[in-house]
Amino acid sequence: MSCIVADFVREVLVILDEQTLVTEGVRLMTAQNMNSVVVTRDGGVIGVFTDQDLTRRVVFRGLNPAEVTLGEVCSRGLVSISSRASCREAILKMRANQCRRLLVYRDGKFIGLVKLPDIANAIANQSSRKDWLPNLFVWMTVTLAIGVIIMLLFLLPDLINIALRDIAH
Repeated sequence: MSCIVADFVREVLVILDEQTLVTEGVRLMTAQNMNSVVVTRDGGVIGVFTDQDLTRRVVFRGLNPAEVTLGEVCSRGLVSISSRASCREAILKMRANQCRRLLVYRDGKFIGLVKLPDIANAIANQSSRKDWLPNLFVWMTVTLAIGVIIMLLFLLPDLINIALRDIAH
């Protein structure tokens, strides 16, 4: 089974214009139990505003969230990936760009986000499912070897008697 990005796309529930105030963005993030919102200009994605952006770019700088727009403090220069890409490609792209989420596009249209924990869990689960068969063979081989050794230990006195009789004749 191959792992593709499309299987892990999270539909973005909150998409806001860049002129939206940070307080409104945070209110909607909280209401939807999300840690990010997509920020747009004229319908096109220009950034993502995250809970980390709130901490680092608003609170830490002493800005008033009621006076700052999402467009002023959102993360830009976002990295995107095709929905048809493999999970391995997504992980490599995240690592190369030092990010934890990618914008996902299908046929040039934004369809959602994919996040590092989702893909990492999928790869880990896929890996653990793959490992069960070799582990079963190892377990069966070891069990068989132990069984043969135990059988030989029980038969050892008889084998010694047979060998001694053959030597005596």
